[in-house]
Amino acid sequence: MPPNDRSFRLSLVVATLGRSDELARLLGSLAAQTVSDFEVIIVDQNSDDRVLGPIAQHSRRLEIVHVRTPRKGVCRARNLGASVARGDWLMFPDDDCWYPESLLERYRHVTEAMPADFYCGRATNAAGQTIMGTFETRPVRIRRGNVWTTLIEWMLAVRKHDFTAAGGFDEKIGPGSGTPWGAYEVQDFVLTLLERGLMGRYDPTLAGHHPEDMTDQTVPANIAKIRCYSAGLGYVMRKHGFGLSGFLPRLLRPLAGMSVYALTGRPAMARRSQQIMIGRLDGWRRAAE
Repeated sequence: MPPNDRSFRLSLVVATLGRSDELARLLGSLAAQTVSDFEVIIVDQNSDDRVLGPIAQHSRRLEIVHVRTPRKGVCRARNLGASVARGDWLMFPDDDCWYPESLLERYRHVTEAMPADFYCGRATNAAGQTIMGTFETRPVRIRRGNVWTTLIEWMLAVRKHDFTAAGGFDEKIGPGSGTPWGAYEVQDFVLTLLERGLMGRYDPTLAGHHPEDMTDQTVPANIAKIRCYSAGLGYVMRKHGFGLSGFLPRLLRPLAGMSVYALTGRPAMARRSQQIMIGRLDGWRRAAE
Protein backbone atom coordinates (compact mmCIF):
# COMPACT_ATOMS: atom_id res chain seq x y z
CA MET A 1 0.00 0.00 0.00
CA PRO A 2 1.46 3.40 -0.92
CA PRO A 3 2.05 5.89 1.91
CA ASN A 4 -0.09 9.02 2.15
CA ASP A 5 1.04 12.51 3.13
CA ARG A 6 0.60 11.99 6.86
CA SER A 7 3.67 12.65 9.01
CA PHE A 8 4.83 10.77 12.10
CA ARG A 9 7.32 11.19 14.87
CA LEU A 10 8.73 7.70 14.33
CA SER A 11 8.97 5.18 11.51
CA LEU A 12 9.63 1.55 12.42
CA VAL A 13 11.27 -0.22 9.47
CA VAL A 14 10.90 -4.01 9.64
CA ALA A 15 12.90 -6.13 7.20
CA THR A 16 11.22 -9.54 7.04
CA LEU A 17 11.98 -12.84 5.35
CA GLY A 18 10.61 -16.29 6.09
CA ARG A 19 8.54 -15.37 9.15
CA SER A 20 4.86 -14.77 9.87
CA ASP A 21 4.02 -15.83 13.45
CA GLU A 22 6.99 -13.88 14.78
CA LEU A 23 6.00 -10.84 12.73
CA ALA A 24 2.48 -11.07 14.14
CA ARG A 25 3.92 -11.02 17.66
CA LEU A 26 5.97 -7.92 16.87
CA LEU A 27 2.99 -6.12 15.37
CA GLY A 28 0.89 -7.08 18.36
CA SER A 29 3.45 -5.54 20.68
CA LEU A 30 3.45 -2.36 18.59
CA ALA A 31 -0.35 -2.19 18.60
CA ALA A 32 -0.19 -2.31 22.42
CA GLN A 33 2.20 0.66 22.74
CA THR A 34 1.16 3.52 25.00
CA VAL A 35 1.90 6.03 22.20
CA SER A 36 0.60 5.98 18.64
CA ASP A 37 2.59 8.61 16.75
CA PHE A 38 4.42 6.09 14.58
CA GLU A 39 4.12 4.11 11.37
CA VAL A 40 5.32 0.58 10.60
CA ILE A 41 7.02 -0.10 7.27
CA ILE A 42 7.12 -3.81 6.40
CA VAL A 43 9.85 -4.47 3.83
CA ASP A 44 8.78 -7.85 2.51
CA GLN A 45 11.52 -9.99 0.92
CA ASN A 46 9.34 -13.09 0.65
CA SER A 47 8.23 -14.63 -2.64
CA ASP A 48 4.86 -15.57 -1.10
CA ASP A 49 2.09 -13.80 0.81
CA ARG A 50 2.92 -14.99 4.32
CA VAL A 51 3.00 -11.47 5.79
CA LEU A 52 -0.46 -10.49 4.56
CA GLY A 53 -2.21 -12.25 7.43
CA PRO A 54 -0.27 -10.47 10.21
CA ILE A 55 -0.66 -7.15 8.39
CA ALA A 56 -4.44 -7.61 8.04
CA GLN A 57 -4.68 -8.68 11.68
CA HIS A 58 -3.20 -5.40 12.92
CA SER A 59 -3.99 -2.90 10.17
CA ARG A 60 -6.89 -1.33 12.07
CA ARG A 61 -4.71 -0.34 15.02
CA LEU A 62 -1.46 0.39 13.19
CA GLU A 63 -0.47 2.56 10.27
CA ILE A 64 1.28 -0.07 8.13
CA VAL A 65 3.07 0.44 4.82
CA HIS A 66 3.80 -2.80 2.95
CA VAL A 67 6.77 -2.64 0.58
CA ARG A 68 7.76 -5.67 -1.50
CA THR A 69 11.27 -6.20 -2.82
CA PRO A 70 12.98 -9.10 -4.60
CA ARG A 71 16.38 -7.99 -3.29
CA LYS A 72 17.57 -9.96 -0.29
CA GLY A 73 19.67 -8.59 2.54
CA VAL A 74 18.62 -6.99 5.79
CA CYS A 75 20.55 -3.76 5.21
CA ARG A 76 19.16 -3.39 1.70
CA ALA A 77 15.65 -3.79 3.11
CA ARG A 78 16.25 -1.31 5.93
CA ASN A 79 17.62 1.28 3.53
CA LEU A 80 14.64 0.79 1.21
CA GLY A 81 12.19 1.18 4.07
CA ALA A 82 13.96 4.27 5.34
CA SER A 83 13.69 5.87 1.90
CA VAL A 84 9.87 5.89 2.11
CA ALA A 85 9.63 6.62 5.85
CA ARG A 86 7.62 9.67 6.91
CA GLY A 87 8.87 9.81 10.50
CA ASP A 88 11.38 12.24 11.94
CA TRP A 89 13.05 9.28 13.68
CA LEU A 90 13.80 5.75 12.49
CA MET A 91 13.97 2.43 14.31
CA PHE A 92 14.65 -0.98 12.77
CA PRO A 93 12.89 -3.81 14.65
CA ASP A 94 13.88 -7.38 13.82
CA ASP A 95 10.92 -9.35 12.51
CA ASP A 96 11.22 -11.73 15.47
CA CYS A 97 11.72 -9.21 18.28
CA TRP A 98 8.95 -7.61 20.33
CA TYR A 99 8.72 -4.52 22.52
CA PRO A 100 7.29 -3.86 25.99
CA GLU A 101 4.17 -1.71 25.71
CA SER A 102 5.85 1.36 27.20
CA LEU A 103 9.08 1.19 25.18
CA LEU A 104 8.31 3.80 22.52
CA GLU A 105 7.00 6.19 25.15
CA ARG A 106 10.19 5.60 27.11
CA TYR A 107 12.26 6.48 24.04
CA ARG A 108 10.32 9.74 23.73
CA HIS A 109 11.00 10.63 27.35
CA VAL A 110 14.71 9.85 26.99
CA THR A 111 15.06 11.94 23.83
CA GLU A 112 13.40 14.86 25.59
CA ALA A 113 15.45 14.54 28.79
CA MET A 114 18.85 13.79 27.21
CA PRO A 115 19.15 15.40 23.77
CA ALA A 116 21.30 13.49 21.27
CA ASP A 117 21.38 12.54 17.62
CA PHE A 118 20.80 8.83 18.15
CA TYR A 119 19.96 6.43 20.97
CA CYS A 120 20.18 2.74 21.72
CA GLY A 121 19.13 0.26 24.37
CA ARG A 122 19.82 -3.39 25.10
CA ALA A 123 18.52 -6.82 24.16
CA THR A 124 16.70 -8.98 26.69
CA ASN A 125 14.83 -12.26 26.74
CA ALA A 126 11.19 -12.54 27.76
CA ALA A 127 12.23 -12.51 31.42
CA GLY A 128 14.17 -9.27 31.03
CA GLN A 129 17.65 -10.81 31.24
CA THR A 130 20.33 -9.34 28.97
CA ILE A 131 21.13 -11.49 25.92
CA MET A 132 22.94 -11.22 22.58
CA GLY A 133 26.18 -9.90 24.02
CA THR A 134 27.52 -7.75 26.83
CA PHE A 135 25.90 -4.37 27.42
CA GLU A 136 26.81 -1.45 29.63
CA THR A 137 24.89 -1.44 32.91
CA ARG A 138 24.61 2.35 33.21
CA PRO A 139 23.54 5.12 30.81
CA VAL A 140 26.57 6.32 28.86
CA ARG A 141 27.45 8.44 25.90
CA ILE A 142 28.10 6.24 22.88
CA ARG A 143 31.72 6.63 21.84
CA ARG A 144 34.13 4.95 19.47
CA GLY A 145 35.52 2.74 22.23
CA ASN A 146 32.19 1.39 23.50
CA VAL A 147 30.22 0.71 20.31
CA TRP A 148 30.69 -2.99 21.06
CA THR A 149 28.75 -2.77 24.36
CA THR A 150 26.08 -0.16 23.63
CA LEU A 151 24.48 -1.18 20.34
CA ILE A 152 22.01 -3.66 18.91
CA GLU A 153 20.39 -3.08 15.51
CA TRP A 154 16.76 -3.39 16.51
CA MET A 155 17.02 -0.95 19.43
CA LEU A 156 18.71 1.90 17.55
CA ALA A 157 16.79 5.17 17.09
CA VAL A 158 18.26 7.76 14.74
CA ARG A 159 16.96 10.89 13.05
CA LYS A 160 15.98 10.20 9.46
CA HIS A 161 17.94 13.11 8.01
CA ASP A 162 21.10 11.92 9.80
CA PHE A 163 20.52 8.36 8.59
CA THR A 164 20.17 9.58 5.01
CA ALA A 165 23.14 11.95 5.21
CA ALA A 166 25.35 9.11 6.47
CA GLY A 167 24.35 6.88 3.55
CA GLY A 168 22.30 4.41 5.59
CA PHE A 169 23.52 0.93 6.39
CA ASP A 170 26.42 -0.47 4.38
CA GLU A 171 24.72 -3.09 2.21
CA LYS A 172 27.94 -5.12 2.02
CA ILE A 173 27.60 -5.98 5.73
CA GLY A 174 25.04 -8.05 7.62
CA PRO A 175 22.78 -11.06 7.06
CA GLY A 176 21.87 -11.65 3.42
CA SER A 177 24.53 -9.26 2.13
CA GLY A 178 26.14 -11.96 -0.01
CA THR A 179 29.56 -11.08 1.40
CA PRO A 180 31.70 -12.69 4.14
CA TRP A 181 30.84 -9.82 6.53
CA GLY A 182 27.81 -11.29 8.27
CA ALA A 183 27.35 -8.92 11.22
CA TYR A 184 28.31 -5.66 12.98
CA GLU A 185 26.40 -3.50 10.53
CA VAL A 186 25.06 -1.31 13.35
CA GLN A 187 28.56 -0.68 14.74
CA ASP A 188 29.69 0.22 11.24
CA PHE A 189 26.82 2.66 10.82
CA VAL A 190 27.23 4.28 14.24
CA LEU A 191 30.98 4.65 13.75
CA THR A 192 30.13 6.57 10.59
CA LEU A 193 27.77 8.80 12.58
CA LEU A 194 30.47 9.44 15.19
CA GLU A 195 32.99 10.25 12.48
CA ARG A 196 30.51 12.83 11.17
CA GLY A 197 30.46 14.50 14.58
CA LEU A 198 27.10 13.21 15.80
CA MET A 199 26.44 12.28 19.42
CA GLY A 200 24.64 9.21 20.74
CA ARG A 201 23.37 7.97 24.07
CA TYR A 202 22.85 4.46 25.44
CA ASP A 203 20.37 3.72 28.22
CA PRO A 204 19.95 0.18 29.61
CA THR A 205 16.39 0.98 30.72
CA LEU A 206 15.52 0.97 27.00
CA ALA A 207 15.10 -2.79 26.73
CA GLY A 208 13.37 -4.83 24.04
CA HIS A 209 12.83 -8.57 23.78
CA HIS A 210 14.24 -11.16 21.40
CA PRO A 211 14.26 -14.97 21.35
CA GLU A 212 17.43 -16.52 22.68
CA ASP A 213 19.45 -18.69 20.32
CA MET A 214 19.32 -22.08 22.02
CA THR A 215 20.71 -24.10 19.10
CA ASP A 216 23.87 -26.19 19.33
CA GLN A 217 26.71 -23.76 18.64
CA THR A 218 29.11 -26.57 17.74
CA VAL A 219 27.34 -28.00 14.68
CA PRO A 220 29.07 -27.15 11.38
CA ALA A 221 26.33 -24.82 10.10
CA ASN A 222 26.39 -22.71 13.25
CA ILE A 223 30.18 -22.61 13.37
CA ALA A 224 30.16 -21.36 9.77
CA LYS A 225 27.66 -18.62 10.73
CA ILE A 226 29.76 -17.64 13.74
CA ARG A 227 32.84 -17.36 11.52
CA CYS A 228 30.91 -15.12 9.12
CA TYR A 229 29.77 -12.88 11.97
CA SER A 230 33.31 -12.78 13.33
CA ALA A 231 34.63 -11.70 9.94
CA GLY A 232 32.25 -8.76 10.13
CA LEU A 233 33.93 -7.61 13.34
CA GLY A 234 37.42 -7.67 11.81
CA TYR A 235 36.19 -5.95 8.67
CA VAL A 236 34.42 -3.14 10.52
CA MET A 237 37.34 -2.51 12.86
CA ARG A 238 39.82 -2.21 9.98
CA LYS A 239 37.39 -0.15 7.88
CA HIS A 240 37.11 2.43 10.67
CA GLY A 241 40.80 2.66 11.45
CA PHE A 242 41.11 0.67 14.66
CA GLY A 243 44.80 -0.12 15.06
CA LEU A 244 46.42 -3.38 16.00
CA SER A 245 46.39 -2.36 19.66
CA GLY A 246 42.61 -2.32 19.52
CA PHE A 247 42.21 -5.38 17.32
CA LEU A 248 44.66 -7.85 18.85
CA PRO A 249 42.73 -8.17 22.13
CA ARG A 250 39.81 -9.39 20.01
CA LEU A 251 41.96 -12.40 19.11
CA LEU A 252 43.06 -13.25 22.64
CA ARG A 253 39.73 -14.58 23.90
CA PRO A 254 39.16 -17.11 21.08
CA LEU A 255 42.84 -18.07 21.24
CA ALA A 256 42.48 -18.72 24.97
CA GLY A 257 39.26 -20.59 24.29
CA MET A 258 41.01 -22.90 21.83
CA SER A 259 43.55 -23.82 24.50
CA VAL A 260 41.09 -24.28 27.34
CA TYR A 261 38.63 -26.34 25.32
CA ALA A 262 41.39 -28.52 23.86
CA LEU A 263 42.84 -29.20 27.30
CA THR A 264 39.43 -30.03 28.78
CA GLY A 265 38.44 -32.44 26.02
CA ARG A 266 35.90 -30.28 24.17
CA PRO A 267 37.16 -30.36 20.58
CA ALA A 268 33.95 -29.00 19.05
CA MET A 269 34.15 -25.87 21.19
CA ALA A 270 37.84 -25.58 20.37
CA ARG A 271 36.95 -25.61 16.65
CA ARG A 272 34.33 -22.94 17.30
CA SER A 273 36.90 -20.69 18.99
CA GLN A 274 39.34 -21.37 16.17
CA GLN A 275 36.83 -20.26 13.55
CA ILE A 276 36.00 -17.11 15.50
CA MET A 277 39.68 -16.17 15.50
CA ILE A 278 40.15 -17.07 11.83
CA GLY A 279 37.03 -15.11 10.88
CA ARG A 280 38.19 -12.00 12.69
CA LEU A 281 41.62 -12.22 11.12
CA ASP A 282 40.15 -12.74 7.67
CA GLY A 283 37.85 -9.74 8.02
CA TRP A 284 40.70 -7.56 9.21
CA ARG A 285 42.97 -8.67 6.37
CA ARG A 286 40.43 -8.36 3.58
CA ALA A 287 39.21 -4.92 4.68
CA ALA A 288 42.58 -3.58 3.56
CA GLU A 289 42.30 -5.02 0.06
